Amino acid sequence: MTENDLEGKFRTGLFVIAMILTLIATLHFYFSVQDVIGTWFEYQYESIFSAVFSFAVIVVCIYLTRFYIISRR
Repeated sequence: MTENDLEGKFRTGLFVIAMILTLIATLHFYFSVQDVIGTWFEYQYESIFSAVFSFAVIVVCIYLTRFYIISRR
């Protein structure tokens, strides 16, 4: 096993660990924002603000996915 091959595997493993931690942090942030919406807004408006927040998350995810796919070409 060459040093370059070992370094590539290390970088890949580090990237995978970082992505898993990012996913966990993102999910925690998402559910925390849902709790904040429930605290800050009246009951009848909670679903509206939750829908707007969820839509914003979807838009950002689509944008990042498109950006990643376009940058790979």
